[in-house]
Amino acid sequence: MKIKSLGGRGEPLLMIHGWGVNSEIWTSLVDELKLFVTVYVVDLPGMGGSKSISPYTLDNIAKEIKANMRLKRCNILGWSLGGQVAMYLAIKMPEFVKKLILMSTTPCFVEKMDWPYGVKKQFFSNFEMEAKKNLNNTLMKFFLIQTMSINDSKKVMSFLRKTFIEFRDINKSGMESALNVLKKTDLRNEVKKIDKLTLIITGDKDRLTNIKASVWLNAKIKESSLKEVKGANHMPFISHRETVTASVKEFLQNDQ
Repeated sequence: MKIKSLGGRGEPLLMIHGWGVNSEIWTSLVDELKLFVTVYVVDLPGMGGSKSISPYTLDNIAKEIKANMRLKRCNILGWSLGGQVAMYLAIKMPEFVKKLILMSTTPCFVEKMDWPYGVKKQFFSNFEMEAKKNLNNTLMKFFLIQTMSINDSKKVMSFLRKTFIEFRDINKSGMESALNVLKKTDLRNEVKKIDKLTLIITGDKDRLTNIKASVWLNAKIKESSLKEVKGANHMPFISHRETVTASVKEFLQNDQ
């Protein structure tokens, strides 16, 4: 697994990206974060420079990260799927996690009878089938959903297209496996075990992780606070970089 230190000063912050991209997604944020933390970024299995794993499970992803991170303890920021990985680490390997930042994160991505805050089952099934047929086209649709209605959407789409649409064949199976993790993961019964200081960041226009899922997490994680970013979609760290940076800085530098 590829984990890279990007330098900086201050306590270590490990950043875990979401589905369909890799650690390059953090490009717009890193320079500002490095002013007050030492930044580490990871490419999830089957994405970026990391080979896929088998079996491809949330548990194995977490174990790979812990085994390849040379620090015994760090702050963790997870976005989307990366947020689920971050929660899992806090639940199963609490000694590894100091503070937790969950961005555009949900404990259960797909809706269920008792969980109305997920994406529609049919939407996810169609998306999964399309990804198997033509991953590039599916990624384009995925990025369009995420950037809709945000400022500079054309500029953001240009960056996403240029950086992530060109992928290597070895990554295709990893992305399909990661989708399966998104489909099956349901951490609702375990999030109450998270005892870390936690910052939950959500965009009020997020079409993939409902803001109500973030409100739910805030209610279940005792030591958590909620930051709602007005006008943000699924990528608040790109569309509202300054707001997100300020919130992360305040949270990490608070000695509580």
